[in-house]
Amino acid sequence: MSSDNCFLQWGFKTYRTSSLWNSSQSTNSSRQEIGSGQSTLLPCMNEQTQKTQKIPNFDSELSLEALDDLPPVSPLQPVSEEEAVQIIADPPLPPDTFTLRDYVDHSETLQKLVLLGVDLSKIEKHPDAANLLLRLDFEKDIKQILMFLKDLGIEDNQLGTYLTKNYAIFSEDLENLKTRVAYLQSKNFSKAHIAQMVRNAPFLLSFSVERLDNRLGFFQKELELSVKKTRDLVVRLPRLLTGSLEPVKENMKVYRLELGFKHNEIQHMITKVPKMLTASKRKLTETFDYVHNVMSIPHHLIVRFPQVFNTRLFKVKERHLFLTYLGRAQYDPTKPNYISLDKLVSLPDEIFCEEIAKASVQDFEKFLKTL
Repeated sequence: MSSDNCFLQWGFKTYRTSSLWNSSQSTNSSRQEIGSGQSTLLPCMNEQTQKTQKIPNFDSELSLEALDDLPPVSPLQPVSEEEAVQIIADPPLPPDTFTLRDYVDHSETLQKLVLLGVDLSKIEKHPDAANLLLRLDFEKDIKQILMFLKDLGIEDNQLGTYLTKNYAIFSEDLENLKTRVAYLQSKNFSKAHIAQMVRNAPFLLSFSVERLDNRLGFFQKELELSVKKTRDLVVRLPRLLTGSLEPVKENMKVYRLELGFKHNEIQHMITKVPKMLTASKRKLTETFDYVHNVMSIPHHLIVRFPQVFNTRLFKVKERHLFLTYLGRAQYDPTKPNYISLDKLVSLPDEIFCEEIAKASVQDFEKFLKTL
């Protein structure tokens, strides 16, 4: 039986109970006034028991005319155990909550997002998230966006991660999203590249065509890159189109003015390692200072292997100090036993020790304990 039917049944019975109870009270009160005249005193427990026993059967038939005369039901009206167990009420929505999980049982939209792998605990950290998601209808507002993302190349097992990062895409107009994709296609970005860019930069499609066009123009002009190299650059690091330009501008100055690289050297390095455009200034300067001033490696050799800027500095230090201890720290390509930056930092410990240091891994580990 549904909760509405149970409520109606409960209300109907309590209306009848109230009517019969009042009728019984009226009859007994008249008798008391005739017999004793003490009508202002509350009845004792025995009298109440007698009155309760005089209540007729609740299931007796009442005419339609009698229903119109029934008094309003009292919220304090007693209900029998048999009637109480038939009352079914839906669980109330939580009036105040700190988590979206409290609403999952009441929202089909949230239930389906959870099934897709969306992490509500991360989304709810944003104050506007709950208001947005709880207003959306899955069939009308969300399903079409999901189909768009799947057509774009986002796999089913990637949707949860993507939507956790960019739940606000549900507030975007679908035609605007399609227009932005069409713009990227007009710039000769392939479908596979667009899907890769959207996965790695979830907010990419939240930016207007004007914004995307300005960013592509900036990198092509500022770095003096060809159209193809500009396209390859943003495919590998699409966050360049969505993040702040200030770190990029700052790093360009650092490479040119503080570290002393030429413009063509900077071009070569950033096309090999795009992250050099957004790396922290401190990391760049500390790495360069150690490699150039301590290890005495000149600019042109650093340019040949710019991945050293993407390597943890402590790793470079440990291996250089070990080679220095063994007398094998030789980084000049014109001399015997030359060791390139590539081999110094890219090889795993086992191969580095065997082929470069000519020592065992145990020897390397013992040496590190002395540092």
